[in-house]
Amino acid sequence: MSSARPESSRVSGSSAAPGAVVRVAEPADLDFVYEAERQAGYEWLVGQWPRDEHVAALAHADTRYLIASRPGGAPAGFVILQPLSDVHEGTKLKRVVVVEPDQGFGQAMLRATFDWVFDNTPSARLWLDVFTHNDRARHAYRRVGMREDGLLRQSYRMPDGSRADRVIMSLLRSEWPPP
Repeated sequence: MSSARPESSRVSGSSAAPGAVVRVAEPADLDFVYEAERQAGYEWLVGQWPRDEHVAALAHADTRYLIASRPGGAPAGFVILQPLSDVHEGTKLKRVVVVEPDQGFGQAMLRATFDWVFDNTPSARLWLDVFTHNDRARHAYRRVGMREDGLLRQSYRMPDGSRADRVIMSLLRSEWPPP
C-alpha cells in the first residue's frame, strides 16, 4: 500500500452534506474522539481504543479521522477510515461515532463522509462491519444506501468475553449518490 496521502490537490479536505460537515482531524481533535467513543454503552456498539492507539492511527499515512459537525457547530461525531488505499476491498469505515444518537445527524455525517471519500480518494468501495445487535446503526447505514454483504459469525470478543456476530455492509462508488 502506498504511504502517500490520497487527497487530491484540488480539494480542501472537507466535505458537506445537508446537515453535516466533515473535515480531516488534527492531533488536537483526539480528546474529542477519545471522549466521544466512551459514552455509556458504546463499548458494546463501536469499541474503544486506548489513547496511544488513536495517536498511532492518526499518524498513519493510510488512515484518516474525519470530524463531523453541524454547519458552524461544535464537533458532533467522527469517523475513522482505515485503510484508504486498499485497491481490492476499498476504504473501511473502521469506527463511526455520533455524540447524540437518534437525532438524524448520523445519516448526514455518513453522507458527508461518503462525499469526502469519493471526492478525495480513488476508492471504488466503502465498507464496514457492524454488530448484528446494533439495530440503530444498521438502519442508518441502510438509509444512506449501504447494503448488507454477509455475516461474520461470532467474530468479535465483547467486553464481557461473549462473542458477537457482525454484518459486512458496503457502498460502491457507482451507487453514490443514490438516484
